[in-house]
Amino acid sequence: MFRLPDWLGYEIRHKLEELRGTFERLGVKEKIQDHPKIAAVVGFLVALLLLSGVVKIVRRAPKPGLRESKRVWFYDLNTGKLFVASGKQVGPIPAPSGPLPNGERAGVRAHVYSFLRDPNESERFIAFLEKPDPNAPVEDLNPDRNDFKAWAQGRLIKRPGSDTWIEPATPRGRQIYDVLTRPDQYGQVPLYHTPK
Repeated sequence: MFRLPDWLGYEIRHKLEELRGTFERLGVKEKIQDHPKIAAVVGFLVALLLLSGVVKIVRRAPKPGLRESKRVWFYDLNTGKLFVASGKQVGPIPAPSGPLPNGERAGVRAHVYSFLRDPNESERFIAFLEKPDPNAPVEDLNPDRNDFKAWAQGRLIKRPGSDTWIEPATPRGRQIYDVLTRPDQYGQVPLYHTPK
C-alpha cells in the first residue's frame, strides 16, 4: 500500500491551512451564501474549463500501437537485401534481382526492428518476413498488428534464412512474433521501423 512520507503530509496540511485562511480573510464563504446563483455559474464555468482541458489532452494523446506507413521494407529472397516499396502492397512483389528460380516474385514484406529510435543500417534487424497464405480463404489482410488474432489470418511468416513458411498463430509462429514483445536482457523492447 502506498503511504505518503510524513514530511509531505505535513507540507500538504500546511498549504491547505494557508488556503483556508486566505478564503476566510476574503470572505468567500459569506459571498457564496449571499450570492448562490453567481457561485453556481462560476462553478459551472470552472467545471467546463476543466472538461475542455481534459478533452484537449485526450485528443492530443498518441494512438497506441503500430500504424501502417506509406513506405515499408521488403526483402529480396534472391539476395537477402532490403528494399523499399509502397505500404499498400502485401507481396510477393517484383524484387530488384528479378524472380525466384521457380518464377515466383522474390519480394516479400520484411518486419524491421531495432533497439534504438533512429538506427543506422547495422543497428536494424529483420525480425521476420511475411507473405499472404495462398491457401487461406481471406481476401484482404488485416493490417492491425494490435489485434494479433485478426492480423495472423491469411498470413505466413518465417525468419530470414529459414526455408519454412508458417502460420503466425501456430506455436512456432508465436515464438517468432512474441520475441518482439518481450524485453531483452537489458529490459529493452525492440521498436518497429519503417523506411525514411
